[in-house]
Amino acid sequence: MFHVPDNARVISETSSVCPHCLASVPAVVYERDGEVYQGKSCPEHGDFEVYVWPDAEHYAWCSSFDFPAKTRAPQTASSGSCPHDCGLCSSHRNWISLAEIEVTYRCNMRCPVCFMSAGEQLEEPSFEKLVEQMRGIRQREYPEATLQITGGEPTVRADLLEIIATAHEVGFEVVELNTNGIALGQDPGFARRLRESGCSNVYLQFDGVTSEVTEKLRGAGAHELKMQAIEHCRQAGLPVILAPAIVRGVNDHQLADIIRFAMGNMDVIEGISFQPAFFSGRFDVERERHVTMGDVVKMIEEQTDGMVKARDFYPLNCVSPLCDCSTYLVGDDEFFIPLSRSIGEQEYKDFFADGSTQGSTFVDVALRKYHGAIPRGLPILVMCFMDAWTFDAKRVERCNLGVQAPDGRTVPFCAYHLTNAEGQRLYPYPTRR
Repeated sequence: MFHVPDNARVISETSSVCPHCLASVPAVVYERDGEVYQGKSCPEHGDFEVYVWPDAEHYAWCSSFDFPAKTRAPQTASSGSCPHDCGLCSSHRNWISLAEIEVTYRCNMRCPVCFMSAGEQLEEPSFEKLVEQMRGIRQREYPEATLQITGGEPTVRADLLEIIATAHEVGFEVVELNTNGIALGQDPGFARRLRESGCSNVYLQFDGVTSEVTEKLRGAGAHELKMQAIEHCRQAGLPVILAPAIVRGVNDHQLADIIRFAMGNMDVIEGISFQPAFFSGRFDVERERHVTMGDVVKMIEEQTDGMVKARDFYPLNCVSPLCDCSTYLVGDDEFFIPLSRSIGEQEYKDFFADGSTQGSTFVDVALRKYHGAIPRGLPILVMCFMDAWTFDAKRVERCNLGVQAPDGRTVPFCAYHLTNAEGQRLYPYPTRR
């Protein structure tokens, strides 16, 4: 059993995993010197103390945003050994309103940071298998669930446009493409073909506003192609959501710059999803202590000189309040204000929309309060994924983001992509060719 430091105050108890063997172990969350940590002990590999949050008061405020569970029929029984029995299991406390299907494990890049370690030669799902997965989602999950097509890099599939069109035929209204943007940047007509096939928006890997930052995380020449991809999407009328992976000491100083860039290009950019990088899969840059959701909102407050404050980001109601938070900025690239300041905490809870996904939660709340009329602005989302160090079973059981495993089970994102310190997956990919 982990011994909590004498100068610490226990906040909660949960279960986690050992970063080396991935065995389920008891864990305790506690405050020490104003910061929040998780402690756990593995009988084989010893004790682990993991940094969780920069501000215990802010952590408590976020934790207070708890909403009623929306469950669906389980596919697997719960053994009390989370995350080893995902399916979803009978202990899961939320439905899936954002569903992912992996259409390939191939990639046209080899990023130093990749939670999938994409590029390995693995068995690729057939078109028929993908259609089967789509139909399974439609049968089991939230009726109006958003479908995100991901990989690997989905654009390497020759039948991608057919996959997107078929998703609409199966019944999905919103079909999002998760991409690194290389193909979009290279082919001026690709964005138009995506839009014509029914692609609702592009979820674009975009880590910074300078080539130096992008090259460190993605490789030479990537930044220019991503900028060209945005321009091609603009010409095609295909909305873009920027998805920066935030790595401490690499691009954490550019959060406000990314916001200003997006605010100045709202004719094509419809949101930002900041994602603190988690230590999973391939992580070939220097590992420093985790960047958390609390760190990101604190950095945004500092870098915008208080124009956007940490508490302008409300914890989301579609997942654990410690996983995601959001606000909505109105203005331009020089001056912007958060719409959240005009919505009180109780109003936010009262106007909670059951089926919202991460990116739409705050907008849905605002639309309901203002009867469908809100000023044009930019949703800003912070998504704090977990890894083997930070894994918290109480958080994962509230997840609404599910990946469709090849065998038909739905596995919460952070459990599905869980790897140990050596990069070995808890839920392995299909057998190598």
